[in-house]
Amino acid sequence: MIRALIPIALTSLVLSGCQSLRGPSAEAEQSLLRLEVGTCLNDVEQPIGQDMTDVPLVPCDEPHESEVFAEILLNDESFPGIDAITEAASTGCLEEFSRFIGVDYQNSTLSFHYYYPTETSWSVGDRSIFCVGFEPGALTTGTLADSKR
Repeated sequence: MIRALIPIALTSLVLSGCQSLRGPSAEAEQSLLRLEVGTCLNDVEQPIGQDMTDVPLVPCDEPHESEVFAEILLNDESFPGIDAITEAASTGCLEEFSRFIGVDYQNSTLSFHYYYPTETSWSVGDRSIFCVGFEPGALTTGTLADSKR
């Protein structure tokens, strides 16, 4: 049940120099296999390519770093490889971004990263890519749905 995180977009270089935006809060850990669209997280500072099983869950009405905006299901019988999965994630998340945020990615102040199945999690039935939107260097309170930012 190990998954990987891949940040994408031009802002990914900016994020590597940011200090923690997290304040004291009642964060809970959520299994990556149980994420849903609309789930809010404090996950932006996860190291690139880190294998993970849980992410910090935060109520959306509290300041948080990011929000799951899409789930993309893969239909392959056997593990297609990381390159194929990350290509599907990049393409799929770009397509879903404007539907959830309400503006095209190129015209948005927001960025995204995604979680995808690894070979290990695939072997236990994981087929979901989760697209996660965030505003670089800022916290959000409430949802990013139809925020048009």
